[in-house]
Amino acid sequence: MMKRSLLLGLMFLATSVARAASPAVSLEVRAEDGSPIPVWVLEPEGQGTNPPVAVLLHGLTRSKDDWLSDAEPTFGGVLTEQLRSAGYRVYLMDARRHGARATPDARPGALAKRAHAGEPGPYQAMIADTVRDAQVLLTKVLANGKKPPRVLVAGYSMGAQVGLLLASREPRVTHLVTMVPPHVDPVLGDAAPVNRMGKVHQSWLLLSANQDPFSTEEDTRKLFEAAPSKRKTRRAFDSGHALPREYLDEVRRWLSEAQRLP
Repeated sequence: MMKRSLLLGLMFLATSVARAASPAVSLEVRAEDGSPIPVWVLEPEGQGTNPPVAVLLHGLTRSKDDWLSDAEPTFGGVLTEQLRSAGYRVYLMDARRHGARATPDARPGALAKRAHAGEPGPYQAMIADTVRDAQVLLTKVLANGKKPPRVLVAGYSMGAQVGLLLASREPRVTHLVTMVPPHVDPVLGDAAPVNRMGKVHQSWLLLSANQDPFSTEEDTRKLFEAAPSKRKTRRAFDSGHALPREYLDEVRRWLSEAQRLP
């Protein structure tokens, strides 16, 4: 089972977030089971043809609102605007049972507790369904047949977990940024990135924290080393699971370098 600190502690990130003013517009997307996937799209500054694409994934108990706000813990609005300024078309998606898809009878935190108590199925399904939804979104985004110069997936905490699982299944993803992915016990099967790292070949930036209670330095190192990616970078911050705002500078530098590479 996943560590109790992982299951319960991730919920400390569930502070309120005020949605910032933004040019986000709704995009209609349907999951494989026919349910709506709430998605916002933000166009890049300086409308170019066939711009690079970015999909941003939020953490446990959070929502896509995180990427429209400059508030803690993600300061996500800053990253969204960085990407738009760099020419990316940005897509924000609610995970299953989060945000506009919230289910009062099965809240994400409660599913995590049930997983700790020996009933991992609903939590595993939430993660697996979210990964499939992200694949459906990619198919919708890339349906025009023109391959964008870059397809970036970035995620924070549970979003990083989902991002790693998505990248392991999706060669259409070219670049990956993961912020403080939690360590998930391998017994959780397809919900545990450690079981899929051998298929992560994308250019990858991993941002970790030396005092993260949800992933030890050894766990994070093993995760990083297990990926066969030929272009991978790891940066560690002297912080807990909530990274300092400066992590965004590291992401910006890495993205700028990625744009210059073939």
